[in-house]
Amino acid sequence: MDPRLTGPLLVEARLDPKPWGGHALARYGLLLPEDGPIGEAVATTGDATVRNGPLAGRSLGDVVATDPEAMLGERGLAATGGRPLFPLLVKLIDAAEHLSVQVHPDDAVAAADDGIGKTEAWHVLDAAPGAVLYLGLQPDVTVSGFAEGCRAGRGDIASCLRRVPAVPGATVLIPAGTAHALGAGVVVYELQQPSDVTYRLDDWGRRDASGNPRELHIDQGLAVLNAASQPEPIIPLPVVTGAGRRQLLAACRHFAMERIALRAGESVPLHAEESPQTLTCLRGEAEVLSDGGVALQPGETAVVPAAAPETALRATAPAVVLRAWVPDLVADIVRPARTIGHDADLIVRLAGPLPDVREAIGRESGMGAS
Repeated sequence: MDPRLTGPLLVEARLDPKPWGGHALARYGLLLPEDGPIGEAVATTGDATVRNGPLAGRSLGDVVATDPEAMLGERGLAATGGRPLFPLLVKLIDAAEHLSVQVHPDDAVAAADDGIGKTEAWHVLDAAPGAVLYLGLQPDVTVSGFAEGCRAGRGDIASCLRRVPAVPGATVLIPAGTAHALGAGVVVYELQQPSDVTYRLDDWGRRDASGNPRELHIDQGLAVLNAASQPEPIIPLPVVTGAGRRQLLAACRHFAMERIALRAGESVPLHAEESPQTLTCLRGEAEVLSDGGVALQPGETAVVPAAAPETALRATAPAVVLRAWVPDLVADIVRPARTIGHDADLIVRLAGPLPDVREAIGRESGMGAS
């Protein structure tokens, strides 16, 4: 194992201009260019640059390829079907305007092109009054009616989607196959599978400076549409801890998301069996401590390799950090939540419309019976 892969890595987010972007990400510590709107800060893409230690200047993709087992662990590799890809794609997104109406393929469909599906989760950081998330088809909308609207190209297909209020602090898990769009005036932390496959069904009639519309992928999108998927906001589940406040926000077989709030001087252990972790600072200042350590400022993300020894997060000033990893759903989610006394119906909601946590509860119950 490469000894350089036992400590936390600070990564430089890639800033992506988007026609729907703005300048709100500057409020989260990111240094934005003065010209043009920025839609996304992509922290853990393959071309993200490591900023600290002996690997400084290397891309995250190159570091993963150097030693996939040490970086990703057995669970992280399983999440990508054995591909040497970092399994947790973390973004901060500023939707100053509506994003396109989209749908993504799942793993089975994406595998036909040797790809990975795209299930994702949004944690709302900020929202303008009246802002919404578009999540799944409205109950009275038929698939045929939705398809007809998409092909008509009037730029109004979002009227067929459910509108869920965008409330700061809310989290939704959006399975592959869900028709969805991020509404204008919303800033989110997004956690997703490492896929860039997006099928646009509608783009609100938007055109570029030359008068050209963005490409749509209506046939491909309708082919993977799951009309029954209607995500709802997830009730966060507190986690027992000796310090600070920890809440599970979402969990499925692809990833788990946790919010950690600490007062200055408090620290918490971070355990992820056979999986890498990401830690994104939203407010305050913190240190990620393992074999060495890195300081985290707002807008910064650290990657903890799977091979890292015992790891902890310590606040040097009051801090809020979002953590992601590929979970063992029984050991990391179900058992801790049940030990606290959370009701099974609340625990299963961490997976949104997916059956993953419900199935994990079934496995855990079977283990207890044996």
